[in-house]
Amino acid sequence: MYRKIICMLIVCVIFTACGVINREKSFEEASKRLLKLEDYTCDVTMRVTNNRSTMEYKLKHFYKKPDKYRVEVLAPGELQGQVTIYNGSSSYIYHPRINQYLITENFSHSVEYNSFIGSFMEHIRKTDKIKISNEKYGEKECIVVEFEIPEQNRYMHIEKLWIDAVDIVPLRAEIYGNDGRINVEIYYYNFVYNPRLDDGDFEIIGDDKNVRSEENQGRMGGSGPGCALSQYEGNKEAF
Repeated sequence: MYRKIICMLIVCVIFTACGVINREKSFEEASKRLLKLEDYTCDVTMRVTNNRSTMEYKLKHFYKKPDKYRVEVLAPGELQGQVTIYNGSSSYIYHPRINQYLITENFSHSVEYNSFIGSFMEHIRKTDKIKISNEKYGEKECIVVEFEIPEQNRYMHIEKLWIDAVDIVPLRAEIYGNDGRINVEIYYYNFVYNPRLDDGDFEIIGDDKNVRSEENQGRMGGSGPGCALSQYEGNKEAF
């Protein structure tokens, strides 16, 4: 009897170990492809929830290795055409209604940065504590990766990413606060590997006359006199 129980336990351990190895192997294969990314584009739906409401944004992502990011707002209508650019050293928000760029700071702490697959891969490089599992998302088999954000705050503490196990493309992501609540939901569509983006896609257009410093943000955002303009809340953590 005892021999039978021991044999059953050994079988269970072997099958469990094989499952872990398979998950790690799948993630390793996915990581190799994602780490080879030179650049990419994709369409994004992002929902940001704070204590008052949930805002939904339709966005276009552009990324060029190692640290160039561009976010174009497609919806809601009042923010359509707004562009956030990080060119590796400085970040800007472009307001099309007044043809002005606002110089911003701390892009790496923003919701936009943490919604990029490029930032996910950077975070994975920095941490040794990664949870890997397999889940179904709709009809697709997915590799699910979960880890802590290196430069976290109370609204952005844990990230979870679903990767299509067959096509190796990101499908969705969630960002959790330190209270365990989902604060950001991200859905990726039409992901294109290595479209060979130009560096010019990550530079501002024009001259110094249409660039303002962050000290003018209150007026540009409509909280003071002058041009009342809605701003994409994601850039300032949206909480």
